[in-house]
Amino acid sequence: MSIRHQVRTAGAALALALALPSAALLLSGAVGSSTAAAPSADGAAFTVDDAQLRWGINNESNNAAFAPGTFNFFSAGEVGDPGEGGKTLPRTGTGATWSNGRPAGWSAQSGKVRIEKRQPDGSYALATFAGTSTDVAGTRLTTSGSTFSEHQIVIDGGTGTVDPAAGTATIQWSGTFTVLYYSGMTFFTVSDPQLQVTATSAQLVANLGGYSADMNDASKWQKVPAQQVVLADLPRASLQLPSEGGFSAAPAYLGVRYDAPADAVSQVRTGSSWGAFPASFLTQMGTLGSAAYWYSSGGSADAHKVALPLTLSYSAGAPVAQPTPTPSSKPTATPSVSVAPKPPRPTKSATAAPPEPTGSTAPNPPSQPAGPAVPAQPAVPTVPAAVAAGAVQTFDPRLPAVPVVTALTSPVASEASNSDHPWEWWAGSLLLLGAAAVTTISSLKGRS
Repeated sequence: MSIRHQVRTAGAALALALALPSAALLLSGAVGSSTAAAPSADGAAFTVDDAQLRWGINNESNNAAFAPGTFNFFSAGEVGDPGEGGKTLPRTGTGATWSNGRPAGWSAQSGKVRIEKRQPDGSYALATFAGTSTDVAGTRLTTSGSTFSEHQIVIDGGTGTVDPAAGTATIQWSGTFTVLYYSGMTFFTVSDPQLQVTATSAQLVANLGGYSADMNDASKWQKVPAQQVVLADLPRASLQLPSEGGFSAAPAYLGVRYDAPADAVSQVRTGSSWGAFPASFLTQMGTLGSAAYWYSSGGSADAHKVALPLTLSYSAGAPVAQPTPTPSSKPTATPSVSVAPKPPRPTKSATAAPPEPTGSTAPNPPSQPAGPAVPAQPAVPTVPAAVAAGAVQTFDPRLPAVPVVTALTSPVASEASNSDHPWEWWAGSLLLLGAAAVTTISSLKGRS
């Protein structure tokens, strides 16, 4: 072999040895694990392929509802169509069917979407259906309390690009979750949320659909096609996109004005917790018949409607720390959201709240014929005068699907009586009977 040939052979071998590590490095980057690309120290743009979105929406969506035995909560995926209004998910069993027996399919996890509940130690665990009606300590929620179930919607698998230097980002998630109020008497679905951060705005948008209902006729129930809406407006001026980790931000709500349609409840702009969710969201919720749950309407639940902070992590495998929650028995406090304590529940005679439609109000009871004296009944000072007349509608804002007066005389009543705490229903019934007796006594005295 000539010297020239030996030199060529040695050179080729050396070139191959130098090329192999570079090729291996390139291949490892092309077929590596599903994690966000490591951002550069100078804030250059980078991609993410498993971002996580985590949000509890607001406290009212984790609260007991005013209709006896009903609650507000989340489900992963899209729950089934009950086929008619006024139906609830029973509190017994797995909650897989509506009260009329049709499949509902409540689920804690569906694809990349799951529902998690805060634990006593501050961590989060996969939700259970029983936990949707209890606080962190396992105590059953009540409308008169100030504790909440503290669930969050968690969606993994977000893909997109983040440019910290330019202050822009686009991250898309794929999946659906359902928000149920009054145990499903009214509900809507949210699909495929997307974070859109530009030089002038920062928004979380998604497709929102559901079923419209009529407060005066619980049998009315119609599918509403999904529309893209803004779920959350984030504070663009103070939002800084970090080069790694992620961020938490409180959506705009406090002080946000909403001009409600003429036939809807007007926004009340007094107190420390008045505000509203984004306008496009409220427009779609108005079509569904439940917009007043998402802006201040002057009712006792207004403080609970304030949007909670949402958290975005660039990698689901390495989520960023969330804002430390305060005990749910106290007002929620975050740097940009201050929720006032729950005010006393107003009576029907209160003038602070805007007038509510009465729905299917029962007529006044007819005059009773003279009869034996009725034993004296204990006073019921907390029952509004309207209750004595047969019209019970104390929740606020009103439930367009089924007012409480309808619930007392519909199949929903039997559902509430089958709850795991039937005394609540019977106690309410006794109050109604007591009020009716007082009315009868007054009528007899007037005839004497």
